[in-house]
Amino acid sequence: MTPIEADRRLAAPHPGPIIKREYVDALEIDVASLATALAMDRQRLEGMLAGTLSIDVDAAIRFARALQLPAERIMQMQIRADFAGARPHSAYTNVGIVRRSTPFAFPESGFLVGRLGRASDDISTGGSFFFQENVAPTEGDDYAGLHALWRGDRLRVYDPEGRVAWTGPILQNLDGRTLLPFVHQSDWHDWFAKGRNADLAIGPDHAEFFARMRHV
Repeated sequence: MTPIEADRRLAAPHPGPIIKREYVDALEIDVASLATALAMDRQRLEGMLAGTLSIDVDAAIRFARALQLPAERIMQMQIRADFAGARPHSAYTNVGIVRRSTPFAFPESGFLVGRLGRASDDISTGGSFFFQENVAPTEGDDYAGLHALWRGDRLRVYDPEGRVAWTGPILQNLDGRTLLPFVHQSDWHDWFAKGRNADLAIGPDHAEFFARMRHV
């Protein structure tokens, strides 16, 4: 196994030592010459190549141009290394999910009554979440009353005793996956898996979609 293969087996190797060993040293470039070529402070460069300083976007672009390396790949490696080093820090142990002091408002009428549902248990993709409206089954239509969840919709979820457990908006995380704020992901995933009773208030984008469908 080569040194670079050994480094890549680590969970989050710092890209600096890899760049130094596999490119700078291999090309027999001294750090002073490289600093001049990169138009970068030598001490800062030495820290990055030693793995004691993080490589930022500016430095990644300079490395990419000078050594013909992919800047995005350098930054991906650096971000993983930074996260791996930062996550265990005790400063984050007291940070929890943001909470509201008062519940979200929910419409008094015009909402759909039904239950939550989940079509997939694939945690890596976030699963497939939906709302099943309480409507009479339609012959030949397996999707009667089945609704996707849109950003801007609002949910009101009930516990097994029929009490309101949570009310809030449907959001999406940065990957475009469903997000219910103010409650831990494992909790609301369980609500969908168990088909909790819920009410759905359609948001503006969802309502516009319904209007378009009625005219198709």
